[in-house]
Amino acid sequence: MTIREELLSLLICPETGAALSGWDGASEQGTLTTDDGRSYPVTDGIANLLPDTLRGGPADDTEVAEKRSEMQARDAQVKSYDQMLGLKLFTYYEIPLTLKFLPLESSHLMLEGGCGTGRMTRTFAERTRGLLCVDFSRESLRVAKTKVPPELADRVLFVQADLSRLPTRSDAFDRVGSFGVYEHIPTPEARDGALKHLARACKSAKDGGRLALSAYRWGPPISWSSQREGHHPGGIYFIRLTQNELKAQCSPHFSVHGATEALLYYHLIWGQKDNHG
Repeated sequence: MTIREELLSLLICPETGAALSGWDGASEQGTLTTDDGRSYPVTDGIANLLPDTLRGGPADDTEVAEKRSEMQARDAQVKSYDQMLGLKLFTYYEIPLTLKFLPLESSHLMLEGGCGTGRMTRTFAERTRGLLCVDFSRESLRVAKTKVPPELADRVLFVQADLSRLPTRSDAFDRVGSFGVYEHIPTPEARDGALKHLARACKSAKDGGRLALSAYRWGPPISWSSQREGHHPGGIYFIRLTQNELKAQCSPHFSVHGATEALLYYHLIWGQKDNHG
């Protein structure tokens, strides 16, 4: 089994949790199906495993409406996002600190939850055995895919999915990371769902599993001039949290073993499932 086939075997139906088959993980076009007849298209080598609520139909609640708004905004802003000088400078400092909190080994399988346009994806791919990249912006995934050089492509799989309905098997990944994503999940219930699924996908502490997460920080000096909650231009929801708030939200799903505010704009935390679910 190739690494990409192994990653493919870890995907499940976002609605039922059933196994998926029918795509080799390498072809640019295809379809993933379940035994009960559900089907999910693959376009440009990216599988669409969005839940039914985000694949079409009415946006009948706040969570769905906000997520669809962000998906559209991310798709529309994909070309300008990587041109932001401040983001490039921030990433320069963010990556080494992230690797300190989430040390990677060449034997690891990793899940990157919310890879965006791939500003950290190549770094993770270079340091792991296999990498599953998830985001719900198709255009962002297309860009991220181009940043993986040919010699690493066979160990990376890109999937369009919702972190609150993460379509992966449980206890599957040695490392799970989600960076600059959590603060954009629009409701407390959806944020709790994302934490639940990210922790579920990670191996337990006894098996060496480890998670890391970053999110907007609330406190001085950010709180002197910024909103705590609102929308960025284009319709992207955000919320800023204190470190204690973030720890409290994580604690039902995994234990936080370390945290830093060294990035000032973000909290960065790491933890393990220990005796959690």
